[in-house]
Amino acid sequence: MAVGQGEDWEERVRAIAGALLTLEVNTIEKPNMSAEKMPELPLALHGIVADYASYLAERGFPVSDGLLAAASARLVGQSREPAEAALAAWPKQGDVTSGSLTNGAETFDALQWAAHCALTQPGAPRSVCFSPAELAVLDRIRANSRQLREVALRLAQTFVRPPPLPPLFGATVGTVTAGLLAEPRPVLRVPTDIVLMVRKAWDIGTESVLFQTVMQVDGDVVLRVAPQPETDKRAFFAELHRGSVELGVRQWRALFDLARALLGDIGKALFGAGRV
Repeated sequence: MAVGQGEDWEERVRAIAGALLTLEVNTIEKPNMSAEKMPELPLALHGIVADYASYLAERGFPVSDGLLAAASARLVGQSREPAEAALAAWPKQGDVTSGSLTNGAETFDALQWAAHCALTQPGAPRSVCFSPAELAVLDRIRANSRQLREVALRLAQTFVRPPPLPPLFGATVGTVTAGLLAEPRPVLRVPTDIVLMVRKAWDIGTESVLFQTVMQVDGDVVLRVAPQPETDKRAFFAELHRGSVELGVRQWRALFDLARALLGDIGKALFGAGRV
């Protein structure tokens, strides 16, 4: 094995070990759960877009064609107009997009500002009043969309496919599906931190988190509990969360030990790191 390959596997293991510095366990209640496994990354981004866009549209803040156009102009530097000014007359009647949402940076930029408008309600006075749970989800959409915009930019620059192969990022869901099925089949080697970020956004979606436990490797433990009435249902979820944390800690410890072993003599013996 070449030296470069050894360095590659070592960096990947180090990235995994870095991701294990924190354990986060969330318990959510999801209606109409399909138990669908997260698809390949390009389609997972589309799933997040569809979830966020639907949530915003149902609350009167749809991602419109005009909003997408303004986001695209800002991203390519054709517009220096502040986002708030670009959204002053938004949303317009009949300006709601249908099939033009992509998994690209412009869509996540538009989602970010749609959520921002829902939270701040600029322009004409609005009578919309959101519950604390809805405000939390809107804030999550705004924060996640900001991060996923940068992820989408990075992926689009990394996975450039020459024509006539359909693109995998910055394209509609139909185009992305065709791209994944095209020959030769694309190989997506994505950094661990990006996969983890997308997976968390995919898993939680727009659901309300009932319980959250965050554990740091240095011993800090944070437990967050959403306001809930004292019922048998709440007690059931609390017990379920407790069991999930215990299971997560055991798995966390096993994965951390494995990463440490791979970075030591076992990894060098298995992969031949450092040998030409």
